[in-house]
Amino acid sequence: MPYSRRAAVYDVEYAEERDVGFILGLVGGAAPSVLEVPCGAGRLSPRIAPHAGRLTVVDLEPEMVARTVAALERRGHGDRICGRVADMRDLQLAERFDLALIPREALQLLPPEEGRQALAAVAAHVAPGGRLAVDLATFRPVPGRDPDYYDPTRADGVWATDWTRPLPDGSQLVRESAQHHDEASIRFDLQYRVLGDDGRAAEDWTSGMRLYRYGPGWIDEARPDGMAVEAVHGDYDGSDFTGDSPRLIALYRRGPAAGR
Repeated sequence: MPYSRRAAVYDVEYAEERDVGFILGLVGGAAPSVLEVPCGAGRLSPRIAPHAGRLTVVDLEPEMVARTVAALERRGHGDRICGRVADMRDLQLAERFDLALIPREALQLLPPEEGRQALAAVAAHVAPGGRLAVDLATFRPVPGRDPDYYDPTRADGVWATDWTRPLPDGSQLVRESAQHHDEASIRFDLQYRVLGDDGRAAEDWTSGMRLYRYGPGWIDEARPDGMAVEAVHGDYDGSDFTGDSPRLIALYRRGPAAGR
């Protein structure tokens, strides 16, 4: 099943909202120019757009960009948004931004060395005085299942139903998963079923992803040229990072005199 098919249900699958308040706090009220990469199917973008003077959304999958742009246009933000299809490891846009966001575990789809490359490419688009935020999961066994697709109590290779959620057409989307740990990463095997009104599977497909572990030392090691580490938070309440934190959220700031 092509990844573009998953775009049609992506906003149902990834309905995380815990980070919204934190992200809007970074955006602030000064109508900054904002870069969001990757944007997925537009989970955050409609929340950001009303507060941004300009919002550029980027994703590697064209269908994700198309869905995000269409959602923003329906909400009346079409004159202030721009969509681009690009790989964040080789991002080359002809503009700079006051704020660049790499949300949730997006960077962890890449091994740390490629993550360093992507961070540098995104950072190159941050204007002097601007900030870059990268949000990572620590995969600690903390209350609340963050991220919600990870269960630290489940043994490797054991399949379980994560959830059943309604789709806009009235059908139901069921996701099952199994996880596999190694020292550097966690692999997730995913099985999807769309159930019709009669409860039978009208469609099914499999997918998977590998998420790499990033430690706090990586934040300094990967610090982009011309940027300083402004803060490292352990969760969306702005608390400082500790060894027990569920998140590893780094904020970098570019010096006012630094060039691209």
